[in-house]
Amino acid sequence: MYKLAFDFSDIFNSDMFWRIFKSSMVLLGAFIIWEVFKNVYTKTAAKREKVDNLEGVTGSFTSAVLGGAKIVLVIFSLLIILELNGINVTSLITGLGIAGAIAGLALQDFIKDTIMGLRIISDNFYRVGDVVKYNGVEGIVIEFSLRSTRIRSIDTHDELTISNRNIDQITKRSHLYDLDIPLSYDEDFKRINKIFEEMSHEIARIDGVESCEYKGTQFFTESAVKYRLRIFCMPERRPELHRASIRLIQDRLDRENIRIPYNQLDIHNISGS
Repeated sequence: MYKLAFDFSDIFNSDMFWRIFKSSMVLLGAFIIWEVFKNVYTKTAAKREKVDNLEGVTGSFTSAVLGGAKIVLVIFSLLIILELNGINVTSLITGLGIAGAIAGLALQDFIKDTIMGLRIISDNFYRVGDVVKYNGVEGIVIEFSLRSTRIRSIDTHDELTISNRNIDQITKRSHLYDLDIPLSYDEDFKRINKIFEEMSHEIARIDGVESCEYKGTQFFTESAVKYRLRIFCMPERRPELHRASIRLIQDRLDRENIRIPYNQLDIHNISGS
């Protein structure tokens, strides 16, 4: 009988084996947690968006949430593995905290962008496909990340990248759009009300317009009375539908022989004695 020169029991009794085994279990547990979280989040997001799978969920928000969760899981798993392998994690975190404070000063804009990106997600402020307004530019959100938002201008199709820390300057546009038409004080307002009521039904029939309401007299200005029409439509189609509505109004006012007033200046010549 030959005696084995290598005893496998030595492996199982070694500290290195158990450290490797425990580290592997941590990685396996992290992988299982990740898969469970990803599947649960995907199903929840798909149900909220009323689609069947991940492809139907708003991609950028899904990527941001899953990416953030993955980073947190990797960091926690790494810290546990380091602790299992005899590294003092507390001292390491303390050292990293000092270095992090220094790095934070240099990366404060990056941190602000990331925090505001998480806030945009949690508050569901806007998402890909929504129309927002920034510095006078109305555009469709075409891409979102934790750091920035990219929009495409409705008017010019120019693309603009906005840092998420500027969220307080971003306005989400609604389907509501008010159109104020100035008319002369000389016009019979009862007749005007009837005409605008009819025009609101005509505008509502324009392809792309969801509905149109005549709201009545809105302002009394120096040279005109302003009457308001309220139009509901997709924000990204607002420029073209605005032009279509204006053409319809202009044509109807011309047929009714109603003129849009312009500013006039009366000059009085007072001759001296």
